[in-house]
Amino acid sequence: MQIRNKKTISGPMLEVDYYPIFSDGRRIPTRAPKTKPSTEAQERYNRAKAKKKIVRLVNANFDNTDFFIHPTYEDWQAPQTEEEARRDIVNYLRRIKSKRKTELKRASAELAELEQFYAEKQSKFTAARLDKLRHKVKKLSEPFKYLYVMERQEYKSGRRKGQLNWHYHLFATAGLDAETMEALWPYRINCNRYQPEKFGFEAAAKYIAKDPSGNKSFAYSKNLTQPTVKEPKDGRVTKRYVERIARERVDDREFWEKKFKGYRFVKLIKKFNEFNLNWYVSVVMIKADTGEPLTNPDAYDDWLDDVC
Repeated sequence: MQIRNKKTISGPMLEVDYYPIFSDGRRIPTRAPKTKPSTEAQERYNRAKAKKKIVRLVNANFDNTDFFIHPTYEDWQAPQTEEEARRDIVNYLRRIKSKRKTELKRASAELAELEQFYAEKQSKFTAARLDKLRHKVKKLSEPFKYLYVMERQEYKSGRRKGQLNWHYHLFATAGLDAETMEALWPYRINCNRYQPEKFGFEAAAKYIAKDPSGNKSFAYSKNLTQPTVKEPKDGRVTKRYVERIARERVDDREFWEKKFKGYRFVKLIKKFNEFNLNWYVSVVMIKADTGEPLTNPDAYDDWLDDVC
């Protein structure tokens, strides 16, 4: 047996995992042979995997120049089938992509005219407008990316009892302004600039947790950047070392920030497996030049559920 050290980088987020493997690279079993997890344990495992996937994708693809959007319906407007609800959000995304193309063409033409004007008559106002237009054209020229979670709500009482409503939580590339993004959805909507320093991993994880095993409960564009998994390092640390950090380095910010320079310590998550008698440890870090990424560190409590 030896310890594997694996690093996963998702945008500004770094995860460092320590867990036991056999000498040939196979994972050490975490439960007795021919036993299956309970339904509750399996659901928790599925939820943890889905949550981790969303957290990683959001951090790898969206930042504070992008949008965090919440489309929904008045109760009397809501579609009554998942097919209709999904069609609505897909059509909304198509309208955004179409509007981005139109706005890119318009903004590019305006930028060309303004650059010519600035060359002839410079001013602080024109320079500021040029910077804004250049940023807009740059953002609109980038591929449109999105990730959304779809939630189903069934009314339990009142005149709508038994009927459905739907809520979407959408991360999307910016370029258009918030008012335009809201106008493209014909029902209720709230569009905000995504604030990782305020929402961080907690927001990305929160909305998947409600329906972890539902069919296609979340979806995303095919062009999303995938997290980078570094080549694992095996046998560099010992079982005793992992046990020691699980017991002594849980809140040792100075230790971890010295070990992983350029990152700030967020949290260490640990679990002891009663079957194989090994510790499983995951350290979560964030790039030092970003804001505080998390308002509730306890959002990580099940971070290791897909490992042990």
